[in-house]
Amino acid sequence: MRRALVALGVAVIALAMVWLYLIFPGMAKLPADYSALYHFEGTAQIAGATGALGAVNQTKMDRTLTTTKVNDADALIIQQVIKFTTSDGKPLSTVDPRFVALDSSESYAVDRVNRTNVDGGDKTRSGQFTFPANVKQEAYQMWSATTGTTLTATFVREETVQGLKVYVFQIDSKGNAYPNNPTTNLPQTVDIATTLKVEPVSGTPIDMTTKTTVFMKHPVAGPIPVLINDSHFTSATVDENVIEGKSNMNKIMWGSVYGFWGAIALGAVLIVVGLVVKSKAKTA
Repeated sequence: MRRALVALGVAVIALAMVWLYLIFPGMAKLPADYSALYHFEGTAQIAGATGALGAVNQTKMDRTLTTTKVNDADALIIQQVIKFTTSDGKPLSTVDPRFVALDSSESYAVDRVNRTNVDGGDKTRSGQFTFPANVKQEAYQMWSATTGTTLTATFVREETVQGLKVYVFQIDSKGNAYPNNPTTNLPQTVDIATTLKVEPVSGTPIDMTTKTTVFMKHPVAGPIPVLINDSHFTSATVDENVIEGKSNMNKIMWGSVYGFWGAIALGAVLIVVGLVVKSKAKTA
């Protein structure tokens, strides 16, 4: 009985260590069948022949992420499709053909553990695909498809969204290189202003707003805005993300903190009880 209790306690502690360092890390990776669908809404404007911005168009945008395979380096090959539509579901390009430039389709590779962009797919990226688990209150280099570079996301504060603690990061990057204007061939730059809210334990994205402003460098008038795209997660997408964020956080906390330390405590109790029983038996 005495030896059995001590042996059982040691076994429980050993299993807890195996779970934490060998089994749980694999479970915390992005799944091999990872997929996501984010719905956005917002507005878009584009300049007419005179250079003046046209009417404000109410827009919707879907960002669809689908894993096509896991490569030999254990990275996900993700197919990303971005589609802009009007508020009534028509392609935004029906308003102005130049809006078709906002749509895109590309594939890229993502490390399943730290969620960084790695070699693979048809688009070479760097920086973070999304935030990793155990988010720090520090700056992260996030990939921007608009600029084709990484941009700095700076931690600014903590907030609560529907009872869930989130970290808020902001990107404020001005004067980035951008292709020449297709109509005038004049040089252009782009400003990016983005706010990201993320659940810090799991790295689950909760909310996002982003504004892209393209400036054409007119030789007389100077920089003038020729395209403004302002988008944010729909309320339904935020609701879904909060549910997912709470679920992911609880899984990680129970798998790596509460469950682990509970098992350690149980093992310690079994060992102590076994030693106490043995000590009493000797005394008797």
